[in-house]
Amino acid sequence: MSKLRLPNFIKTYLIFFTTNFLLFSLLRFIFLIVFFVGLTLEHTNELWRAFWIGAKFDFRLTFWLSIPFLVFVISCAIDKRSRKLACVLSGLLESVILLVYMSDFAHYAYTTQRISYSVFEYIKNPLISLKMAWETYPIVWMFLILMLCFYGTYRLVKWLLEKDWNAKEYNLQSETCWVIVILVFLCFWYFGEINSYKLRWSSAYHSTNRFICSLTINPVIHLYDTYEMGVPDNYDTEKARSYYNAVAQFLQVENADKQKLSLTRHISDAPKEKQRDYNVVIIFMESLAWNKLSLNNPELNPTPFIDKLAKNSILFTNFFAPAESTARAVFGVVTTTPDVTRAQPSIRNPLLVDQQVFINSLTNYEKYYFVGGSGNWANTRGILEYNIDGIKIYEEGMYKHEHHNDVWGISDLELFTEANRILSNEAKKPFFAFIQTAGFHRPYTIPDEHGAFELAEVDEKLLEKYSFNSIEEYNSLRFSDYALEEFFKRAQKEEYYENTIFFIFGDHGIPAERSDNMPQGMVNFNLIANQIPLIITGGPIKQAQRIEKTVSQVDVLPMAMGLLGRGYITDSVGRDVLTVNVDAEPGALIYSWRINPLHVGFIQGEYFYYQEANKEGLYKYRETEYRKNLASEEPERFEYMKNLAHGLYEISRYKLYHNQK
Repeated sequence: MSKLRLPNFIKTYLIFFTTNFLLFSLLRFIFLIVFFVGLTLEHTNELWRAFWIGAKFDFRLTFWLSIPFLVFVISCAIDKRSRKLACVLSGLLESVILLVYMSDFAHYAYTTQRISYSVFEYIKNPLISLKMAWETYPIVWMFLILMLCFYGTYRLVKWLLEKDWNAKEYNLQSETCWVIVILVFLCFWYFGEINSYKLRWSSAYHSTNRFICSLTINPVIHLYDTYEMGVPDNYDTEKARSYYNAVAQFLQVENADKQKLSLTRHISDAPKEKQRDYNVVIIFMESLAWNKLSLNNPELNPTPFIDKLAKNSILFTNFFAPAESTARAVFGVVTTTPDVTRAQPSIRNPLLVDQQVFINSLTNYEKYYFVGGSGNWANTRGILEYNIDGIKIYEEGMYKHEHHNDVWGISDLELFTEANRILSNEAKKPFFAFIQTAGFHRPYTIPDEHGAFELAEVDEKLLEKYSFNSIEEYNSLRFSDYALEEFFKRAQKEEYYENTIFFIFGDHGIPAERSDNMPQGMVNFNLIANQIPLIITGGPIKQAQRIEKTVSQVDVLPMAMGLLGRGYITDSVGRDVLTVNVDAEPGALIYSWRINPLHVGFIQGEYFYYQEANKEGLYKYRETEYRKNLASEEPERFEYMKNLAHGLYEISRYKLYHNQK
């Protein structure tokens, strides 16, 4: 039996690949040696993870860099005259990569930030930028190093190709399988993770220590990621200032500073006797729209448990998500700043990963995040691990009892079961936990392990009447309700329950052309895509309340802190409207990123200010004559709500980039 022989061109390719990978690893080590002063003693144990995740990013860059080389190898096999061109192109490509690394080192030394797309802003003033670089950095030495890199790569590639081609003439047909094998192997490692989501930039932000995260980053990949995400969005400082006074008054900012656009409020601790170490559980229910609840839909009764829970808890009946997006909901709730980016959600943008999260003031609390799929979904991991001290993320593959259900990971039933088990057995201190469900979402999969849940049959016309697109969607919502009920049955048997406050709400609603159980104005203005329930329940909640105030998703964490009686500092939009008396009537910003031109609105009580392109108006969205524009009849309210709509939008855009921890 003949031995398996590795072709020479594969050996050539692997030598080139390994050389580059080791070079990038060496540059990471040099970065550590040069800038190690940013490393604090308590975070030294995270170095191994920084190098491990960093190595995966280096592997990805090496993968991309080696693809042109593989093309060069194959082209040289066809025509040996292309060998010199291959050497020159390889040298140029390596030199560009090294130029990015050198620029990154210089940029970090100057700003303590890894290089990002913002460097392209310097092109707008090329002469000034070149002069600054000449006076600041050793440009001559950098140029000489680049020339040395080009020459070294040229010689290496020349040697590899000559060594390879002198050894054997290639039969491309017989070697094709080797090309496929090596690419499949490398693609597996390029993916970087053994789950549904590939390695993403958020994996680099696995620590609250900025230097550890900077050490993990690969500058070339980071430059690409930030350019891809950062270019479409920008803020307008002057526009934000023009609306500042209205927003500062609305949020009751005591030390208003229009120049700095400060919204800083120092929320004091409650008296000692009113402070509580309650556990807090924040539950994002996927697509839990207000119009689909049994509360508003008794004929279909899709959520009987949520209905029962709401009647015995604190229920907010006018609670709104700023935008129709799960990723934007997670960002908005965690940071208490509405995600008003025009392109991709902020949570996907590495430039916006650094945010002030004031629940870090709960220093004696353990923090958890439970998700049925991957923590890499929408780069959620970055916003959580980088900003919340000591948070533990549990995802598919980490639970004791789990079965893959569909693209979103394990079922809601298993997610709740595992979250309850972990909180019951592992939490040794008061805890602050997030649970994010995903079951009520296409493909609406009911798991094989579904307990006592039974499918229902409903007439299609009745489903259509109440905004359900299919029987699968209807049963999926019913199963989500069932999973939540099972969670509470288990939780109520645990010791932690009597000391735990649960916040249950939808991440967003669902647009529909018809929903006969809702005012027609809410359907036509598409507010059913934003209105969701907020239920606050648990052992400490002894009295049921039905609150009609207009409240936003970004107000959830401030309300949680208010119930704990804990103080904090915030410079964002969210505020406590539950335990603190506010002079200004609460309201909610509405923003539609799906519409072009964009749509900005503001809801306050029975009124809705709406602006789209050059069209704007003030409406009573629940009335029969909801289309009647009241701007001329109530000019003061119109101007007030207009200023708050645009003010909250413009200042939120600004705060996305200016609310770092």
